[in-house]
Amino acid sequence: MIGHRCEVEASAGPSRGSLVGGGGRLLVRVRVFDGIYCPDPLPEAYCDLAPEDARQLAFDLLAAAEHAEQQSREAGFWMGERRGRGWSADA
Repeated sequence: MIGHRCEVEASAGPSRGSLVGGGGRLLVRVRVFDGIYCPDPLPEAYCDLAPEDARQLAFDLLAAAEHAEQQSREAGFWMGERRGRGWSADA
């Protein structure tokens, strides 16, 4: 199923992964879902990631956020500077 979700959260566990040579470790569960105010919610989706993959995803998200903010500032979208042109910081 393809769709957009409004919320995302991550937590340690409950899934566990096996380690070579024995033992195990908790995986990081990423949950994407629609919030309680979504008029037409889609089913929740989960993905269990190894800690190093979750850490890389976090770094990638931070880099994407920095890039989005930089592009917004350069385009004049930052802090509602383009109000009246179809975009608002209050949206």
